[in-house]
Amino acid sequence: MRGLIMNQLFNKTNIDFSTEPLFLGTGRNISRLDLNIEQHIQNQTKDALGLMWFATDFTYTEDAKDFESMDDKLKNLFLKNLKFQTLLDSIAGRTVAEVFIPITTNPQLESWWFQHGFMENNVHSETYAEIVKALPVNAKEIFDDIMINDHILSRAEAIVEKFEDTVIMNAKRLLKTDDYDLFEHKKSIALSLYALNALEAVLFKSSFITSFAFKENGIMNSTGDAVKKIQLDEIGHYAMTVNLINRLKSDPEWAAAFDAVKDEARELYKTAIEADYKWIDYLFEENVILLGIGADILKQYVDYNAKIVMTSVGQEPLVYETFNPCTWDKKYKKSSNVQTAMKEKNSANYLLGKINPDSPQEFWESLSKYLTGE
Repeated sequence: MRGLIMNQLFNKTNIDFSTEPLFLGTGRNISRLDLNIEQHIQNQTKDALGLMWFATDFTYTEDAKDFESMDDKLKNLFLKNLKFQTLLDSIAGRTVAEVFIPITTNPQLESWWFQHGFMENNVHSETYAEIVKALPVNAKEIFDDIMINDHILSRAEAIVEKFEDTVIMNAKRLLKTDDYDLFEHKKSIALSLYALNALEAVLFKSSFITSFAFKENGIMNSTGDAVKKIQLDEIGHYAMTVNLINRLKSDPEWAAAFDAVKDEARELYKTAIEADYKWIDYLFEENVILLGIGADILKQYVDYNAKIVMTSVGQEPLVYETFNPCTWDKKYKKSSNVQTAMKEKNSANYLLGKINPDSPQEFWESLSKYLTGE
């Protein structure tokens, strides 16, 4: 058995990475980041690292005071939202590490996944932990509830299933099992890319806008600032998933796999959106009042955002007539408006060099709408 898998971490073959595919190639050996290939991916990685920040860049003393002054309904709304953001980052970080890194055979893309996973696990997740620990609550009970709260778990269920399927396919390929099928593996990877896209750009968004609504009301400001930094990272993650999906869809080696899962992918977005609706009903079940947002407004925002996201990856939107009910969200998509620590690189060009210049015109238009809120 050992002989079957000993080349997974370091393949001694002299591999020409300039001709290797992004996924499922000959294998991996040293990180050939010296090669002038996949420059747009390498640029995106450098830009993301240039905007590096840490959970300790923010203090939450004033947020703790705000939390104490809020009524119980507002406290519950804040904590429910934070719990789900914690779950999503846990899934996102693990997905990158266990779903995509093992099958990525391009050095530049592998490097991207590593920084992506680091940000999700070591920065975003730690930030949520720091926020909760600063509040006058039992942090352990808050985190324990995530794993027993059906409302939280069910919201991410469809997304997780796609990732788990790819993990199984990765294992079959690694062990060279008799029932391994390359085309089925590619279909699974395609669905996992759609799932990651939905996670980064659909499920996160309704939670982010809720966090920003607190800041718009003049409370929980440090949390709003930290979540804004997280959203800027997620915009980069979203851009990469869009880039990969559209690129592979036009690749003759992958086009059939993406075409085969087109309907299933659309159903995935539909399921994610419907889960968001149910979550919003749960979030506002106590008729909590937070100016600028509510259950109906948040559902409208989900529809508006989902149309942009689905269009960007060539999926037919589920809802055509939409509008942005939270136009104030634009300020939270601009990195130049975020106060940065001295060790951080100041740059307003967060997406510079991150998008494949060969992307179709409709992608550029949809991404522009995603960023500007138009």
